[in-house]
Amino acid sequence: MASPSKISPPPPGDRTVRGIVTELTRLYLSHRTRISRAVWITLFVALVNRIRHAIAEQKAASAREAAQRDARRGTVSSSVSPDADADPAPRKKVALDRQFFRSLLRLVRIVVPGWRSTEARMLVSHTFFLVLRTLISLRVAEMDGAIVKALVRGNGREFLSRIVWWMIIAVPATFTNSMLSYHQAELSLKYRTKLTQYIHDKYLSNLTFYGISALDDRIKNPDQLISVDVSKFSNSLAELYSNLAKPLLDMTIYTYSLSKSVGGEGVVFMSLLVQLSANIMRVLTPPFGKYVADEARLEGEFRYQHSRLIDFSEEVALYNGHVAEKDTLDKGYFTLIKHVNYILRRRFYHGFMEDFVIKYFWGALGLLLCSVPVFVRLPGAGGQGVVNMGDRTESFVTNRRMLLSASDAFGRIMFSYREIMELAGYTSRVASLLGVMDDIQSGHFEKRLVSSSGIGDHEAVLQGRGTVLESEDITFIDV
Repeated sequence: MASPSKISPPPPGDRTVRGIVTELTRLYLSHRTRISRAVWITLFVALVNRIRHAIAEQKAASAREAAQRDARRGTVSSSVSPDADADPAPRKKVALDRQFFRSLLRLVRIVVPGWRSTEARMLVSHTFFLVLRTLISLRVAEMDGAIVKALVRGNGREFLSRIVWWMIIAVPATFTNSMLSYHQAELSLKYRTKLTQYIHDKYLSNLTFYGISALDDRIKNPDQLISVDVSKFSNSLAELYSNLAKPLLDMTIYTYSLSKSVGGEGVVFMSLLVQLSANIMRVLTPPFGKYVADEARLEGEFRYQHSRLIDFSEEVALYNGHVAEKDTLDKGYFTLIKHVNYILRRRFYHGFMEDFVIKYFWGALGLLLCSVPVFVRLPGAGGQGVVNMGDRTESFVTNRRMLLSASDAFGRIMFSYREIMELAGYTSRVASLLGVMDDIQSGHFEKRLVSSSGIGDHEAVLQGRGTVLESEDITFIDV
């Protein structure tokens, strides 16, 4: 029966590759504790440095945005060319910056008004079932190894007993999965209800619905934002919590269990390779948040064109303008379809890259990691007590199951980056609606007027700035 290999010192004067590797391994094992501490300290310092750079980048981005806002405010009263047909405001770039987190925090405070609210209690219950599902998965991984161990040993009684226990634990596992799906759908519905009620209260008060369509042109399709984008934001927010919290918990628990079984060296080395490939994937990831925001904008414009045709159907019929309107609708639809096809192509290439790296490249690294207790004995690794074929098989199957779960969790974290970018797109649109309604209720309007005589005087009026004097007398000036 084969046994795990032991590292023996090389003969004197052995300068072969095997001898050099053996000598380096012996030196490493003799200083393993110091090297491990140095590696962990280095990783901690690198993490702190990365966080510091991220904060510095966010501060610089915020400073640039503040400078741009100040520049726009300084040129509010400047003249605009009469033939200008650009958008009234520059299109905002969807990114994970400070503005996104500020807008998301505002929306979260709306959908979860307090810790004693129904939404908060449901979030706590949802978190409990997420933790329970991870612990059940860890137990199932250990039972899989025990089942294969009994099968390799040829112990039928133990094999059947393990199968029975495996079926018993399947009951709470399936119940937990059903509860997670129910909580996610219920959270999405509650988020949408809270946000819709909040928007309706602002939209239908102080004639905001009139000002947003007649006195301000920053929002062209409030119906699209209220009915569709709010629903998509609620679904995305509810899904993101499940798709981000559970993978993070799985990564923590499974990585700790693997480090106890195969040693910390293999886990650290594999983590470095995974981090390197993840950084490459992040660089190659298209800006899906911007794509989603543009798609929603084009959908709204296409719907607005149909609504405009319905509102002015009598005039169109009177002047036989159906041909021109058909050209406008076709142009809006094909612009939307062209953008959707572009997104599909980008998702195809990105999905191909993600599947190859996550499923196969990381899978090959995982097989090498699981084989460490079988071929090499490392101090502190749980595999050093493995002495026979059944124990080695149990260790390999358990480690592989935990590694697959950890890899799947990391893959979901990588996929969640795209979901976060999509959430950023929905957050940007819903937050822009709330911001415009706040401006209108405070008397601030932005509307672009184009005429041959310039728009400076008109803009000054439409800014909504001035002084209101209440008096019982009526005074005519320059009449």
